[in-house]
Amino acid sequence: NARVRNILQLALGRGRVPHALLFCGPRGVGKRATARVLAQALNCTVRMDDACGACASCLAVVNVYEDKAAKTVKIGTHPDVIEYEIDVKKEKTSISIEQIRDLKAMAYLKPMLGRKRVFIVDDADTMVDDAANSILKVLEEPPLHTHIILISDNPALILPTIKSRCQILPFLPVSDEDVEKALAERGVDPERARIMALVVR
Repeated sequence: NARVRNILQLALGRGRVPHALLFCGPRGVGKRATARVLAQALNCTVRMDDACGACASCLAVVNVYEDKAAKTVKIGTHPDVIEYEIDVKKEKTSISIEQIRDLKAMAYLKPMLGRKRVFIVDDADTMVDDAANSILKVLEEPPLHTHIILISDNPALILPTIKSRCQILPFLPVSDEDVEKALAERGVDPERARIMALVVR
């Protein structure tokens, strides 16, 4: 998805990253990973136009840690980068109104350590109606220091009023060539990488 990367890098370079983004496309094409890299770039202490991936801020966004209370392994210890997802531990099937209320309450607070507060909402198309209506307010009038990234495999299920307030960035399926290249970079024999790319497809 070089096109999406180029758009975001250009926006970062100009200091004009939209406050509300919708990453949509099939599952497994890197939407959430891209959201995390963008969160790193918005708070990187070394670069302004990209994530260095090595400073304390960048590393905190992708730190893996064990949440012993929830008995899960999570990603991210940066206090200004917050991810929301369906709470499968509580047998939930959607993003709840409580999660969106939490997002709204924190969106108006100033960043604790970084330059920006970044909220990543995975499976945004599962928001219950109350949650979808509740998030509209912050999307309409986002604080200058806040960015909200919605992620969806099925954007047709997202309210038009939400989509109209977001910059929509479609992610395309990963090509055979990209899969082959990624495998080769990991030391897989070129011929084997070509065959594996076709099998994955």
